[in-house]
Amino acid sequence: MAQIFANSVDSAFIILQIDNAYLPGDDFRVKYDIELAMRQSVESDIHWLRKVTDDTNVTWLQLETAIKALKVELLFMKKNHEEEVKGLKTQIASYGLTMELDAPKSQDLSRYGSDYHIVQCSTLAVSFLYDQKMDVE
Repeated sequence: MAQIFANSVDSAFIILQIDNAYLPGDDFRVKYDIELAMRQSVESDIHWLRKVTDDTNVTWLQLETAIKALKVELLFMKKNHEEEVKGLKTQIASYGLTMELDAPKSQDLSRYGSDYHIVQCSTLAVSFLYDQKMDVE
């Protein structure tokens, strides 16, 4: 009977050692799966960022090209405008036209400012007298 008990204790000890041997393997498997998922996520992010960088570079080149085209167009428009202005000036000079503005004489606004100042002072004085009278009663 003691031998059966000793064998069963040895058997339980061996089973415990086998289970303990599996635990680190399971831990490493879980860690491996987590690290693999993290690596795949990072690789996916890197791929997305490279695509964004490429798209940004293409857009940058397109905008630079558009800016160059607009600068050329602006220079062309300035040149045309100068030519049109010169043409109109020569046309006006050939017709002998003169322009004069017929505007009314400007008014002296300082007069209104001083009137406004007098009204403001009067309003303050009346308000002060009213407040004093109300405090006395």
